[in-house]
Amino acid sequence: MFILSRRHIKRVAIQYSVLSVLCIWLVGSYTDLSIPVLVAVAIFGLPVALVYASRRRLEKKHRVKKIVRAVKRSLPFAMRARKVYRAWQRADKTNWPDPKRADSGDLSRYEYELHSQHGEDGIIRYLFSRIGFTNRRFLEFGFGAVQSNSLRLMLHEQFGGLFIDGSQEQCDFLNAGVRHFKLENVQAIPAFLNLDNLEATINAGGLPQELDLMSIDVDGNDYWFWERIDFLEPRVVVIEYNAMLGPELSLTIPYDKDFNLFPSEKIASGAFWGVSVAALEKLGKRKGYRLVGCDSTGVNAFFLHHGTGTNHIATLSAADAYRPYQELLDRGVSAEDQLAMATAMPYVEV
Repeated sequence: MFILSRRHIKRVAIQYSVLSVLCIWLVGSYTDLSIPVLVAVAIFGLPVALVYASRRRLEKKHRVKKIVRAVKRSLPFAMRARKVYRAWQRADKTNWPDPKRADSGDLSRYEYELHSQHGEDGIIRYLFSRIGFTNRRFLEFGFGAVQSNSLRLMLHEQFGGLFIDGSQEQCDFLNAGVRHFKLENVQAIPAFLNLDNLEATINAGGLPQELDLMSIDVDGNDYWFWERIDFLEPRVVVIEYNAMLGPELSLTIPYDKDFNLFPSEKIASGAFWGVSVAALEKLGKRKGYRLVGCDSTGVNAFFLHHGTGTNHIATLSAADAYRPYQELLDRGVSAEDQLAMATAMPYVEV
């Protein structure tokens, strides 16, 4: 996801203001329109200018990424795969949990990144330290070959399972790493998932009905995919939520089998994607899961199957578990502004 930083908002606002003053002077000089009317039109046009600027920066960033990827792909596959092999050889954290976070009363105390992006490795490690393993099987869709929520389990806890992603390249890297390290019962399947092929694609991986972990991160139809998966029973579910929607609203994007976060006219502001944590909490309850927390950066929500770890890990409401989207806060976009931008988009209530 991408959005304008505070610095870019100021720059666009200044440029727009200068242009508006010139237009008001010119139009006011040659028409009968009153100055207050022109000023009002200019003020209401500012959000449009910001959305347009955000779209342009989104498209520019996407083009730059495509160029960088094209350059990297020009290198031999074996050379690029070495990055995967090196990343998979990282040593796991031993001084854990971090004593500096001893006063934290939530899951953030256990966060760290070995192969995950937002501390999920540590949180998942903590959850299984309390509930134990069963068959050590996982399912993850939406992953990177050097960054995913299941890699640590695969490499350090002898997990087997299935990765699914729309990127053929990431799947090739993952499968090359599996062959290189002679791992068993692990494969990556390239597929752009939708509700029509979801079950068949997952079943092609030969997973058992009961799993220890399922991780969903597709930046779009996350809600609809979890709702449809009634043929698996993972004990732990990690699923991305859109913290811009706040802790109370139960919203998701409408199902769109062709939804793609980058690029998209629908998400010019970077605010139209995914699902709120309140909607996930409601869905989890219907499916037999309880919410136990979110990571401190406001990206992932963690659920346990009802009856799992009830004596050790407390159930939380969406309001208590919710954490705001830290990346945007760091860019100077307040939680209130994030909510305003998100609720202006065509989400649906669930």
